[in-house]
Amino acid sequence: MRVLNDVEIATFRSDGVVCLPGAVDKALVAEILESVDRLIESPGRFGGSMTTQTASGMFFQDRYLHPTHQDFHRYARDCGLAISAATATGSSKIHLYYDHVFVKEPGTQEQFVWHQDRPYWAVDGSQICSTWLALTDANTQSSALQFVRGSHLWDRTFKPEYPALEGLPSAKVEQALWKGVAEHIDSFEDECPVFEDYPDLYEILSFDVVPGDVLLFDFRTVHRSGPNDGSSRRAAISWRWLGDDAYWDPKAGADPIIRDEDTILKAGDAITDEDVFPLIHRA
Repeated sequence: MRVLNDVEIATFRSDGVVCLPGAVDKALVAEILESVDRLIESPGRFGGSMTTQTASGMFFQDRYLHPTHQDFHRYARDCGLAISAATATGSSKIHLYYDHVFVKEPGTQEQFVWHQDRPYWAVDGSQICSTWLALTDANTQSSALQFVRGSHLWDRTFKPEYPALEGLPSAKVEQALWKGVAEHIDSFEDECPVFEDYPDLYEILSFDVVPGDVLLFDFRTVHRSGPNDGSSRRAAISWRWLGDDAYWDPKAGADPIIRDEDTILKAGDAITDEDVFPLIHRA
């Protein structure tokens, strides 16, 4: 169980991200990696490779595993990171939104461009964050995450982009994904700048991580991951945590893992539906 110190809490709140070395026990990391290997062989309903058969490497993702996979449900409780999320956000309780597995084999060129998590999710609030647990070594060359320092404080939400569909017209994106995405994309006017082109204006934070290290970040913080040009697999799992002021905010085109018809909550309701959003920690 990782206890955050005052410097780490202050860093999270000022920068929008903090690195927590050795936050999760190596034995649990090894267990999760074994489950990830099984998941690649038999993905869940939201899982699969995003890499075409003619491209090198493999970019595998799967998410919302805890309702159907007992091992992933246990990992969300045993990792101890809900307490870290509560401390960082100043929340007395933490609900789990969903879990998300990422695997990039060496040579994988797919990347996830600059984005915030906020426009993809059917929740909102100021006490919402993610923990990204490194299951393998990773650095910028091998697709570790990068962040724009302090971007969670800008009061700006950028137009969402979708992996392998970046730059396409919104109608084309909707054809590849789900109904409502085009309307959702078109509701945003503000697009992410190419932050690295303006080093005098923006500071980009990068972290070299080893198994057990965690990146804890606000869901409004702009971040990205590049290709895996390293020599080994990059694997990680994220948990998305909902703090005290989080509320249900269904919108056209939001990620359909949890839909309006899946919960008893109405738009604007606090997160109280524990059957859908498990309560992982209460002070």
